[in-house]
Amino acid sequence: MKGLVKYDHGPVNMEVRELPVPELKPGEVRVEIRAAGICGTDIHIYKDEYPYNPPVIMGHEFSGIVDEVADTDEYRLGDAVTGIPTTVVCGVCRYCTAGQHSLCDSRLSIGSGVHGVFTKYVVMPAWALRRIPEHLDLTIGALSEPLCCCVKAVSIRTSVAAGDVAVVTGPGPIGMLTTQVAKAEGAYVILTGTSEDRERLELGARWADETVNIDEVDLLGLVRDRTQGYGADVIYECSGSAAATRSAIELVRKQGTIMQIGLHGAPFEVDFFPAELKEIDIRTSFAGSLDAWDRTMVMLDQRRIELEPIVSDVVPLFEWENAFRRLLNKEGMKILFEPVD
Repeated sequence: MKGLVKYDHGPVNMEVRELPVPELKPGEVRVEIRAAGICGTDIHIYKDEYPYNPPVIMGHEFSGIVDEVADTDEYRLGDAVTGIPTTVVCGVCRYCTAGQHSLCDSRLSIGSGVHGVFTKYVVMPAWALRRIPEHLDLTIGALSEPLCCCVKAVSIRTSVAAGDVAVVTGPGPIGMLTTQVAKAEGAYVILTGTSEDRERLELGARWADETVNIDEVDLLGLVRDRTQGYGADVIYECSGSAAATRSAIELVRKQGTIMQIGLHGAPFEVDFFPAELKEIDIRTSFAGSLDAWDRTMVMLDQRRIELEPIVSDVVPLFEWENAFRRLLNKEGMKILFEPVD
């Protein structure tokens, strides 16, 4: 099989290589990949800004069909599935026993620590798989993983309710999904971006109550106008921009919450003193969790979230260079790979 491999540390250092089809151990399932999404984490790996163990097949967002099982009756051949990226854990620490596998010190995830899904087949432990709802297009099901990250950040790691004003910074795929989840929780959502994000903001208007180009509108003034001068109840920072994180401290109300979802990739300076005076609750959310995965699949089964409009293209794996270039230039939204023989 062919896979897109990050073969050494440093920027790029990626190529499509011929690799053996993976073998199964007891309790594992082999999945034939139908679609695999490029995540912001993959962009960070491309730029050498996120930890990984080369040589490794990249990619962790996927949908596929069960191809083979070993000593497990949880799944059958032909089942449509997606899966949890964190597949290597100790299983006994306080985080594993609580279903918070992404926090395990022994954690290895597909696409960075072990072989991922930018290929034809991936092997996963049965406990890490989830069935895709029957009504959901199999290809689109690859977006279940980024949605899970947003469900954890919005529905589990923060408290947001009807009447709250939430600002989402960064109209990329995570920002779009965060907007939808926050809306499902009852919030009034303001989605923000820059002039480079005009097309993305147009798409985001499908779900957000308001979209704001911060190059043209005084965002602080608008937020204060919508909140009787207090500031937003919650800021969901989805861009990984240092400037957006700094501005969140100004935008949020006293005793409000900042949820940092986007990964920054590099250190930056921030004046923390205003946050201290406002008694702000600053939180972060990394990857998914078992409870978030279960809630995610229920929301998809209930048709509460739209995934298809976020997919801008599905391309063969051989076109990886152009796909990464497009996303680096903010051309399109979510690009999916289909495997090649």
